[in-house]
Amino acid sequence: MNYARILLPLATSLAETDWTEIGIETHLRQRLPVRLERHAPKLARFLVARCPGRVAPDPGRIARLLLDEPRVWRIAEFALRNGIVPDFPLAAARFRPPPPFGSLNLPALDNVDMLATWLGLPARQLVRFADLNALSALSGSHFAIHYRHHLIPRKSGGLRLIEEPKPLLKRLQRRVLHGILDLVPAHPASFGFVPGRNCIGAAARHAGEAVVIAFDLADFFPSIAASRVYGLFRAIGYPRGVARDLAGLCTTRTPREVAQTPGLPMPANLTGRHLPQGAPTSPALANLCANALDRRLAGLAASLDAIYTRYADDLSFSGDRRIVPILTRTVPDIVVEEGFRLNPGKTRIMTAAGRQSVTGITVNQHVNLARADYDRLKAVIHHLGRPGDPRRDDPAFLAHLSGRIGWVEQVNPARGLKLRAHFDALGLA
Repeated sequence: MNYARILLPLATSLAETDWTEIGIETHLRQRLPVRLERHAPKLARFLVARCPGRVAPDPGRIARLLLDEPRVWRIAEFALRNGIVPDFPLAAARFRPPPPFGSLNLPALDNVDMLATWLGLPARQLVRFADLNALSALSGSHFAIHYRHHLIPRKSGGLRLIEEPKPLLKRLQRRVLHGILDLVPAHPASFGFVPGRNCIGAAARHAGEAVVIAFDLADFFPSIAASRVYGLFRAIGYPRGVARDLAGLCTTRTPREVAQTPGLPMPANLTGRHLPQGAPTSPALANLCANALDRRLAGLAASLDAIYTRYADDLSFSGDRRIVPILTRTVPDIVVEEGFRLNPGKTRIMTAAGRQSVTGITVNQHVNLARADYDRLKAVIHHLGRPGDPRRDDPAFLAHLSGRIGWVEQVNPARGLKLRAHFDALGLA
C-alpha cells in the first residue's frame, strides 16, 4: 500500500507541533479518524521515546519513525481503504522556543521572509548568501566565492586553513552572532569565546591539583558539519526553513582545489559543509554544538571528584592520581560518540612533580607564566634598550610587545608590573 500518502502529511504536520506527549497526543486526536483516536496516547509516547528532545524532528525522520510502529500501519490501511487522506499542516510554521530558550528574548523569525527582513536583505539576496547548493564553492569565478582562503603554517607541522568571509557575509554573520547566538548561554565548563570568561579563568580552576590531563580535539571547527548547526537552530526553536538558511549563512564548503592542498588535514571535512575557522559565528556555534560533549565530560569529572574545563578544542581535567586511567580510557569514547575526534599525539598527563599547564598557563600552585616565557620577554625589552635596534621605530612591534606585557599583567600582576616598568622606562610608547 502507498503509506506515503498518509504518513507524509501526518509527519509534516507533527513537525510543526509542540514536541511533548500532550502536544503530540492533542495533535493526533485532531488529525486521526474518530474511531482511531484511541491510538493517540500510545503513539505520542512512542514518538517522544524514540526521538527525545524539546523540538520536533524533521518530517522525514518522523515518517521513518511512524513506519517502525505497526499500529500506524493499521491506521494507514484504514485511512486508505476509506479514502481519508489528511491535509498538510493545519497551521503555518512558527518560532517555538522550548522552555530553556523562551526567556532569552530571541528574535521570533517564523519564516525566511522574516529572516531576510531581520537581516536587512531582499529575499533573493538571502538565497545567495545562504548558498544552500554551495554554488560559491563550485563556481570558477573568484568574485562569486563568499570567502577568502588563507593557509597558515602550524607549529606542529602542516597547514591551518582560515576561511575569512567577505565583508557583506561577515556583516550578516555578526548580526546572527549578536542577535541570536550571544543570547544562548554556553555550558559553564566552556571558557573559550564566551563573554566574561577567558583562558586564565579556565587555568585557575586546575591550580594546585595532583595531576592535570589535557586532551585536544582534532580539526575542531571543520569537524562540525552543517547538519549539526541546523539541528542547533532547530533546537532553539526556529522552523525548518529559517534554521536551514541560518545554517547556510554560517557554514561553507571549501573549493576542492583549496581543500586538497597538501598539508591540510581532513579534506573530507572541508569539502562538506562545515563551520569555517575565520567566521565570527563559528566560535559561538562550536561551543553550543559541543554542549552535549561538555555536559557528559563535566558529569564524568564530577563523578570522580575532578574538575573539567574546555577552552575551544582544549579539554582539561584535574584531580588526584586515580582519575588518570579512568579518563584516558573513557574520554576518547565519549568524544567519538559526540561526533568529535581526539588528536592522540597531544594528550598529556602532567603531575605536580613537573610543569602543569592549561591553555599555556602554568597551574602547579597558582596561575603563572612559564619562567622561560617570562625570561624571553624580559630579554626582548632589554635588547630594545640598545641604540640602533630597528624595532624601536616599529609601532606595530611596540604595540604587540605592549600587549604581551599586558597579558603577563593579567596572569601574574607582580611580574607584569616589573616588565611594564622596564618597557615604560625606554620611553618608546
